[in-house]
Amino acid sequence: MKYLTIVFLILLPGVLAFGQNSFQNWLPKKDGFKIEPFIMVQLWSSYTTGQEVYNPEQKQYELVDDRFNVQLRRARLGFRAEPYEGLRFTVVGAYDLIGRDVLTGQVGGTNNGSLPEFGIWDAFFQWRLKKGSEAFNVVGGYFRPQLSRESITSGWAVNSMEKSMSQNYIRKHLVGTGPGRAAGINLGGLLLDGNGGLGLNYNLGVFNPLTLANNGNSTGSAFAPLFAGRAVIYLGSPEMDKYKIGYNINYFGQRKGLSVGAGGAWQGRTDVFESSYAASADFLFNWGPLNVDGEWNLMWREGSRPLADDVERNFTYSSNTGHLRLGYNIIVGKKAFLEPSFMLMQFNGARSLDGQADAKAVGASSGAERTYDAGINWYLNKTNLKLMLHYTWHEGDAGEAAPGFAGNQYFSQSDVGAIHRGNWLGLGVNAVF
Repeated sequence: MKYLTIVFLILLPGVLAFGQNSFQNWLPKKDGFKIEPFIMVQLWSSYTTGQEVYNPEQKQYELVDDRFNVQLRRARLGFRAEPYEGLRFTVVGAYDLIGRDVLTGQVGGTNNGSLPEFGIWDAFFQWRLKKGSEAFNVVGGYFRPQLSRESITSGWAVNSMEKSMSQNYIRKHLVGTGPGRAAGINLGGLLLDGNGGLGLNYNLGVFNPLTLANNGNSTGSAFAPLFAGRAVIYLGSPEMDKYKIGYNINYFGQRKGLSVGAGGAWQGRTDVFESSYAASADFLFNWGPLNVDGEWNLMWREGSRPLADDVERNFTYSSNTGHLRLGYNIIVGKKAFLEPSFMLMQFNGARSLDGQADAKAVGASSGAERTYDAGINWYLNKTNLKLMLHYTWHEGDAGEAAPGFAGNQYFSQSDVGAIHRGNWLGLGVNAVF
């Protein structure tokens, strides 16, 4: 230690002198840089019929009154900016679901009370690694893992009134919550040929979902990060010419192309499961006025649970979910841009009692659910201003489970418990400013 001290004292003057040199090569800020604020609102009204709530004392479902409801389904306040060339950031706050009655037919919670809550929805930066190239980009912060087209497509961009709630199953499978966000870092890029006939979009990220222990602040005693990735091949017109982690469905007749995507995710042992993994395939087809998109997600979790006589059951639980949706653009008198659309969503989980017990042990959903959505959209300024009139109806299958089963979205509602979800007619406006 004495000799190290002597060496340090000898070198110290040179180090100090070296540090006095002036440094001028600071990264310059982008010319005209400014922070861009934005506001996004979905104001919905709905009329729900056929909603039933389970009465555990009577061991039967009881019909509640049909009801009219007005709510802020989604409401966001945020800002974005590009302070340095190729380095952008986005921060979005949310005050969703204000005014929602939990006995309406839509899926989700509420945000009522004397003072509704406001929280961070997205907060991330995006850095283009090479000037003039979209091939390599780093995204870091709090955002959605890039898996499942529906999960990573904005609720303002879909052409059903509500997003396919297949996204809820894959999001909970990946990160444990319906919003589907987690802190992480992602490498992604966009590769296009010069003729615009072939392209590739890719993403690969690592995340640390914190929903399993300590009131949603830890993965628990066992730690394993989540790895997620997705690649998309473009045939014909690409979906984008600049890399981003948000996606569209309707290109208003300006795209003729097919996107075919595939991806997967994996997470190792936690306090809830031994391992968790998923595979996903999706597509988007735009050809003039026609817009068709769909996906299918396969989900597995490996775990164990105790049986009688100190016997432990080791198992791999599987479920799957997805959607198919189509829309067709119609221009009326060159003044109105209308799009009738239809969507089908399906979830399949275990229907046997043993399988449903396995699902509960590893925090997964079971039973089956199907949702239909049919309606028409009136675009006043593309997706920035849109009116919607849709009808949504639900079906569910509890399998061998007894009444009171709450294993999937059709049969359960936060702040209520076991239900049979009703059908609803909705009128809404989406506005982005």
